[in-house]
Amino acid sequence: MDLKELSNTRVNRHPWEISRLKALKRILHTVLIERIKVLDVGCGDGFISNSLFHHLKHKDITAVDINFTDELISKLNNRSSAIKYQREMPSEGIFDLILLLDVIEHTEYDQKFLSNLVETYAEKKGKVIITAPAFQFIYSRHDSFLGHYRRYNLKELEKLAAACNLNVLSSGYLFFSLLLPKLLLYKLLNTDNQSDGVGKWNRGKIISSFIERSLNFDNSILISASRFGIKIPGLSGWILCEKRE
Repeated sequence: MDLKELSNTRVNRHPWEISRLKALKRILHTVLIERIKVLDVGCGDGFISNSLFHHLKHKDITAVDINFTDELISKLNNRSSAIKYQREMPSEGIFDLILLLDVIEHTEYDQKFLSNLVETYAEKKGKVIITAPAFQFIYSRHDSFLGHYRRYNLKELEKLAAACNLNVLSSGYLFFSLLLPKLLLYKLLNTDNQSDGVGKWNRGKIISSFIERSLNFDNSILISASRFGIKIPGLSGWILCEKRE
């Protein structure tokens, strides 16, 4: 979750967050191995970095977010000894896996940013996973509130990766079922609130569970279809890449 959406009054995790975590586990299932060294760039409140690798006994994870406060860094680092949370990028280190989860849209010069990241921190044949909001035509006030410069389709993400010394191993979309509601509510009816977001979720367990299961089913179909080269549109795009030798 973006730290701009962090709420001190939140009751539970948004179903979108949990469903995205499960989708990432499916996409990265062959990569999540013991003794993996990970750089999580723009890690937000640490939910993904703390949950995605929880089953591994031996791992080395550095999680970075420029919006961390000293208080939050202390809190997160006290929670897990296997993850180093920090505000600055590491001064050195080569990583097996780099996470860029809803980060690239925050960078004005995305190719320069990604190219420098890959050349500085990616191991030979190291993996990079990128997720980003999809389709510029549904750019909204909420995107602006979060500091997004743009949204991407898959061709744009794949072109960006190719320009940054990365080979795309697999790609696809997530959250097909949310694409049409976003278009209707935010663009056609103009009902979006710039501060709406996952951090304000306070629905009960029954509603949350129903939505989460629906989104899980949605993403399961999209990921399975992507393995056969069928790219069903969704609210988010993703690409799994490997650094060229």
